[in-house]
Amino acid sequence: MKAFVLSGGGNYGAMQAGALEALFEHGHKPDMLVGVSAGALNAAWLASQPDLNGVGQLVRLWRDIAPRSFKPLNQLPALLRLVRGQSSLLANDDLLRFITRFLPADARFTDFSHPSLFVVAVRLSDGALKVFGDEPEDRLLDGLMATTALPPIFPPWRIGTEAYVDGGLITNLPVRIALERGAKEIIALHTCHPQMKKNVITGNGIMAYVAQTMALMIKGQSEREFETAHWSRNARLHLIQLWPDWDPGFWVFDKPAELIAAGRRITEAYLESHDYSSPSQFRVWLDKLRPKRPQPI
Repeated sequence: MKAFVLSGGGNYGAMQAGALEALFEHGHKPDMLVGVSAGALNAAWLASQPDLNGVGQLVRLWRDIAPRSFKPLNQLPALLRLVRGQSSLLANDDLLRFITRFLPADARFTDFSHPSLFVVAVRLSDGALKVFGDEPEDRLLDGLMATTALPPIFPPWRIGTEAYVDGGLITNLPVRIALERGAKEIIALHTCHPQMKKNVITGNGIMAYVAQTMALMIKGQSEREFETAHWSRNARLHLIQLWPDWDPGFWVFDKPAELIAAGRRITEAYLESHDYSSPSQFRVWLDKLRPKRPQPI
């Protein structure tokens, strides 16, 4: 069973659209999709239209629709929301409208069987992972609104008496979720924020600090997730790291074409340079990073 695992990443999720297009053109199709945050939106779209035409529509959605659907973060309204005691810098109305317009929001996870779909969020009361899709009658809308409820940008999403937030707060690239649900081959599309390469904060204001904090959090999470995946002997694991060529900003949606092209280019280069009959590329990558243990004298 082949799984695609899609990380979060805000507007950098456009890179996954380009990556998915390259994967489908090279004949790679998933039996399972696991996504978090922006990656969950991409996974849900692909689960509902799991073919090259569906991927092409996803590319057009990021390129033509997303820039008009998500407003830039204006510091004055965000400050007013904080002064008024609101739970986030932005309301989630635009996101809700986007999901209900472009995704089968009235669907249940049982409606997705090939590929199956799993979406990861975090229960705010105790920090427990919630994997939407484990319960077939989970609503797709609940899963997508919960996994994209990224504090402090969006408010938590409530289901009954429980509040849920972005699954990326615990696992931004949930390869373990795919492994535990039977995946034997995983292609992981890891959208990497440019700040993950830097040791200094760039820019000014609250969003610069939010971006740096998120980058540090995601870096630590990813290393732990890779470490877990490293010990799996029953699955072939392939990591495609989607680094943007520049930093447009985590919540700036006005240059999607460049991000889509970068995702496609990186993925095509990966597919051309990696042998899928070789040992896990996760394992090869980790072995390069792992410090060598001293040999006994």
